[in-house]
Amino acid sequence: MEKKGSTLILGISLMLVAAAITVAALSLYIKFAGLKLVKEQSSLEEQSMQGTSAESSTREETNYELSKMEQIDELIRNSYLKDYDRNDQMDAVYRAMLDSLNDPYSRYMNSDELKQLQQDINSAFTGTGIVFINDDIEGFVITEVVTGGPAAVAGIKEGDIILQADGKSYKTSEELISAIKGNPGTKVDLKVMRDDEEMEVSVIRGDVKGVSVESKTLDKENIGYIKIRSFGDETYSLFDSAISGFETRKVDGLILDLRDNPGGLFDEGVKIADRILAECTVTYTIDKSGTKENYNSNASKTGLNLVVLINGNTASTAEMIAAAIKTNGAGTLVGETTYGKGLIQETHVYEDGSAVNLTTKEFFPAGGTRIDGVGVSPDVTVSNDGAGTEDKQMSKAIQTVKGK
Repeated sequence: MEKKGSTLILGISLMLVAAAITVAALSLYIKFAGLKLVKEQSSLEEQSMQGTSAESSTREETNYELSKMEQIDELIRNSYLKDYDRNDQMDAVYRAMLDSLNDPYSRYMNSDELKQLQQDINSAFTGTGIVFINDDIEGFVITEVVTGGPAAVAGIKEGDIILQADGKSYKTSEELISAIKGNPGTKVDLKVMRDDEEMEVSVIRGDVKGVSVESKTLDKENIGYIKIRSFGDETYSLFDSAISGFETRKVDGLILDLRDNPGGLFDEGVKIADRILAECTVTYTIDKSGTKENYNSNASKTGLNLVVLINGNTASTAEMIAAAIKTNGAGTLVGETTYGKGLIQETHVYEDGSAVNLTTKEFFPAGGTRIDGVGVSPDVTVSNDGAGTEDKQMSKAIQTVKGK
């Protein structure tokens, strides 16, 4: 998905996200999709015995469809002239079932792809350690280089623009991902543009462990800064530790940076919102049957003056938090309208290690405003001009914290 610059993490890891993006290996952090991981599935035999009265009305049609599939399968096995891989064939069948939904967030994953997804959620992958966006004007702009990662060691810097990988140019994020991914110890030659000068850099791929939460006190300012890159298993714990430290030190305010955050585990996001907000409805979900489920926060909240940075690549779980803060008047949103991914996927894991990622719910802020396809608008609109320029959004966030 090429929308407002898809956020990518290079590695031989996967997409996440979620949200429509394919991230394996340089991992296109696909707008993660507020994932609910991981729901174990019973055997197919057990599942077939769990029908409801409503389902029984379609059982006859389902039996015919299964019978037809069995007949086609038998025809191929008995009559097809050439050899074929049975596992590849069945994987193709499962993929087709999900692809037919025309939902960019619902998909079938084999066991390797599921492992990549789980690694990507927790920012662990094999690759170069580069985060970039596909900017409509600049091209593939590197927005972050993982400290100590292969790209950092090779001299790649934030703001570099990727022109080629191994001597070839690419038009889409997915194509570039495929070109850069590879096994640990292998090399990829990148041509990048830096300050209007082209340069060749060889990067040896390796293991990269990113951190989903970064925190610091801004230089010359008594302002806390927390950046959340994605929502993995440890994100809430890291966030809670960081904000608790700022509360203890009594900083003048907090900037929460959700820019270029593709989302991740939905429940981790709810816990973070609960840590920020007073007693209220953080968000609610609606499923296929119209069932509504509320996610509420308790009475305790942070007393810090809060500003939240958002942009067009803030997606899914990150949008849920931004919308909850805005709806409940708990902080000021600065930046640009977010991506617009208000759907939740559940990941169902099967006995052979494969899985199905399926859109099952839509989430809304307490006021009921739709996020999916719309996004969350900032309270203060500020755009950054492009790579290598002043971070105007950050400057405005600092001014807002100070009340200027």
